[in-house]
Amino acid sequence: MYVTVKLSKYFILFMFFIMLFTILYIGIYYRGGDNSILQNAFLSSGAKFVNSEVYVWSDIDEQNKSKEKLLNLADQLEIDLGIVKDYTYTRQSVTKHPMDKTEIKGVCADGKSVNITAQQSRDSWQKSNVSINVINRMATHDINDTVNIIKERFKSFKLKPKVNTCIIGCFDGKLDYEEMNSISENILKDAKAKKIDSIYDNNLISISAYSPYIDNNIEVNGKKINMNIALRYNGYEDKTYIWLGTPVITIEY
Repeated sequence: MYVTVKLSKYFILFMFFIMLFTILYIGIYYRGGDNSILQNAFLSSGAKFVNSEVYVWSDIDEQNKSKEKLLNLADQLEIDLGIVKDYTYTRQSVTKHPMDKTEIKGVCADGKSVNITAQQSRDSWQKSNVSINVINRMATHDINDTVNIIKERFKSFKLKPKVNTCIIGCFDGKLDYEEMNSISENILKDAKAKKIDSIYDNNLISISAYSPYIDNNIEVNGKKINMNIALRYNGYEDKTYIWLGTPVITIEY
């Protein structure tokens, strides 16, 4: 009797630690960052990686919209990302009413393509802004690193950056509706996301969803959205492409 009671206590204690570990693991897995969730959801699709895109921007208020400050931010972003000044590098400035614009384009040492744009408005009613677009064709795993580097630089200039990320992949050949639907459902399941809106066509599936584990969200018609999934067949290439973005897909698909 004593031995049975003792074993029961050990069993209860063992189960408690198993439950605690599971809760902690799930918390770490889903709180690893918005883009970690995006990456894990993309991996669950089984698609071949094509490229990833990070787009960060911020409006500049009247107090901070000096041309010098905008150009300084653009210069710092160029340094932070390590743009190589080779034949691919360009820097152009256009002075034209009502907007002064400076655009920097180049490639980093690790192959990422970068486009930095700083626009200063001369009119008080029109906002100045700065944006950066980074395309990586090498791997998905450094999206968080790229986003964090850019966000920290924006914050160092006391700006509030808005972030949009997208991962693009593909499957060989044409997937039928059932296959595309199964892939999108697996992605939603992996991200613990709830479907908000959807479009279904012969060669296209587009889904807007919300995951409580992704902080970056927007509101559309009173509903929160922070994940976009799209699959479309490309007959010219005989490939089915997949786009997975947060909070939305901003590129044409």
